[in-house]
Amino acid sequence: MLLVPLGVSLPAIAAPAVVSAAKSVTAKKDPYATFKIHHVVYPKKVKAGAKITYYFEITNLGPYSADYYYIGGILPKGIISTLKWNGPKGTSCTWEGNEFWCWPPPILYPEPEEDWQTDTTWLTVQVTLNKRTRGTATAKLGGMTFDVPAGAGDLDEKRLRDLGIKGWIYTKTVKTQIVAPSIKKKSKKPVYVPPPPPPPKPDRAPTRNRKKGT
Repeated sequence: MLLVPLGVSLPAIAAPAVVSAAKSVTAKKDPYATFKIHHVVYPKKVKAGAKITYYFEITNLGPYSADYYYIGGILPKGIISTLKWNGPKGTSCTWEGNEFWCWPPPILYPEPEEDWQTDTTWLTVQVTLNKRTRGTATAKLGGMTFDVPAGAGDLDEKRLRDLGIKGWIYTKTVKTQIVAPSIKKKSKKPVYVPPPPPPPKPDRAPTRNRKKGT
């Protein structure tokens, strides 16, 4: 079940690296914010060349608010070079290689106390498989957060790494089986052909000729 409509189509183009090095970051202290990935919706089985739509949510479990974070993940291999995505109003995304990451506008507060606060955000991503892609489409969905000091919120990911600011990534692996399209086989069952209709019966009445001149 798709919970949100798809909105923006995005081609795979070169873009500034967002979190390529995040997986290799070794954190020596506890993060300011930890993410739970939940309400993950995706198909377990699709045909070759079909579309795969992922929907998921991340929730900040704390202990502090998350205002510099990403939602997205690692897309499956063997997809075409365009995709569609949707998220909260004001969300921006970037796609480089097989990494797709977005930064939504809301700050995530653990255990919100005000009506305008939230601890959860969401994302929908739709990819299309190449017609020759077979096997299993594997994606890693989740979020990543940086412990950004005050005044550094406008720095990009590369500058954060240069400053030695740590990042943490949380993902959930989902797998979709790719089934080759079935080929319709010709039926070998004999086809009934009705017999031809019987020939018309001959007219057995004698032919009478009148003699000329009579």
